[in-house]
Amino acid sequence: MTTCEDPFVVLGVAQEASREDIRSAYRRLAMRWHPDRNPSPAAAAEFKRLHAAYELLLDDERLAAWRAACHGAAADGAAVGDDLVQSLTLTLEQAAAGCHRTVELLHRVRCSSCAGSGRVQHSHSVPCPACSGCGRVVRTGGRTARCDTCGGHGYLRETACKNCAGSGWRNEPRTLEVTVPPALVGGERLRLARQAPLSPGDERRVAGDLYLEINLAAHELFVLDGLDLHCRVPVSIFRLLCGGRIEVPTLNGTTWIELPPWSPTAGDHRLAGLGFPGKGERAAGDLVLHPQGVLPQLAAREDCQLLELLDWRLAADLEQRAPLLADWQQQLRARREGPVV
Repeated sequence: MTTCEDPFVVLGVAQEASREDIRSAYRRLAMRWHPDRNPSPAAAAEFKRLHAAYELLLDDERLAAWRAACHGAAADGAAVGDDLVQSLTLTLEQAAAGCHRTVELLHRVRCSSCAGSGRVQHSHSVPCPACSGCGRVVRTGGRTARCDTCGGHGYLRETACKNCAGSGWRNEPRTLEVTVPPALVGGERLRLARQAPLSPGDERRVAGDLYLEINLAAHELFVLDGLDLHCRVPVSIFRLLCGGRIEVPTLNGTTWIELPPWSPTAGDHRLAGLGFPGKGERAAGDLVLHPQGVLPQLAAREDCQLLELLDWRLAADLEQRAPLLADWQQQLRARREGPVV
């Protein structure tokens, strides 16, 4: 763990986390990254980071010294690396309730195989990779010439480091366990102090801040408008007409509502406070339900008989119950009984 790497961020716990919370987070992550259980090449280094953060958080004197060192470096005007903004996609449920997420980062570090030189010294001569040890290379037109890489000797005592392709630098993965607080909406940013990867050559700098910009994934049921959640609810046309209790989804599960009997002025149903949660002085949104009548496919004779009875009863009082149909019947009657001009 680097000098100013935040141990709270490494273990994914809040600044005010209790010792039991810290132990629980460490046990969970240690099980994942222990080299005996995780075959990843990065497991050993990640396990060491976790253990170093854990020991630091449980040692009050060292933790106080760490805070003083990091704050002092910033206060003394030490060179600070660039900040980094990275997208973090959450589901509506995760954003509403808060969650734990894993963030993968790549750091450019000096190659340990060549100590950052990009070159490897060999104890004995090895064939030149450019000419395969013959000292000659093929030029344009099929002619051969002396190999510039080895000077025509065919063998070298020093070659480019294979682990970093001769650059002296390599990418090393780093994993952050992040605690996302509840009620973050799209576009808001979560700041992780001093967690931005440093550029090559900036090892002596204080790391910049990593900003995780929240992006909300499309949801299969809900559409977020401001803090209001809109949901289309399929309802049997019979239930829609006569009203009654129906089950509807919420961000936390489901709830039941009472539908009134349908009327021409019937609209949407708004459930106050059941939309996206509020934060601070920002009030929670509403859950807005849009009932959608579903016409069933009729196959049973008994169903048709019941519907015929309902249609017959409707026809006896069209003026009151279905004025549009009554007007339509009157137009048909006029055309049937008189000449069409």
